[in-house]
Amino acid sequence: MTKDYQRPVACSVHEIEIKNSRFIAIIAPAFRAEDCAELLNRAQTEWPKASHYCTASIVGSPTNQPALASSDDGEPSGTAGRPMLMVLQNAGLGDIAAVVVRYFGGTKLGTGGLQRAYSQSVAEALETLKTELVVYRCNYQLSYPYELQGNIESLWKQFDIRVVQSDFAERVKQTVGVIPEQLDALQAKLDAVSQGQVKLTLVD
Repeated sequence: MTKDYQRPVACSVHEIEIKNSRFIAIIAPAFRAEDCAELLNRAQTEWPKASHYCTASIVGSPTNQPALASSDDGEPSGTAGRPMLMVLQNAGLGDIAAVVVRYFGGTKLGTGGLQRAYSQSVAEALETLKTELVVYRCNYQLSYPYELQGNIESLWKQFDIRVVQSDFAERVKQTVGVIPEQLDALQAKLDAVSQGQVKLTLVD
């Protein structure tokens, strides 16, 4: 089941050093795959000629499996991107991308050492990360005549509704995000202001 989650509202950068290797974690909001690519490009520009640029991202909710992505960027398989991603998941974060830049210091850390280093760099960067709560909503569609617009849109404020899309043609057609626990109460209010003519339809 999809739940509420936290997401970053700003970027966080943190550096650690382990056996002369530098690990620089950059964490930022990410709402689409392009945001993750832009963060990687930024890291490659600001910290050039590094040994590795490992990544992890969750575009959307942390419980949404297709939203997860990670890369070891040449490190031994499973020693970088996956540990970074697990730190993000365990923190309950979504809409987030992380890049860890590594400058090799001459001493091999081994697979366990790499896993700990990449995990630690992300975990410590999260300590100063500013976040906000994302309340889970389901999208519903509805249409209504213009004369009801004022009464209906007052309900959007009352129930903390997010308007996703509006189409103003012969009637007002909208897609709105509704907190599931408030659905029944909202529909009852809509019935009251429209004499039962306005119904919410779940968007697949």
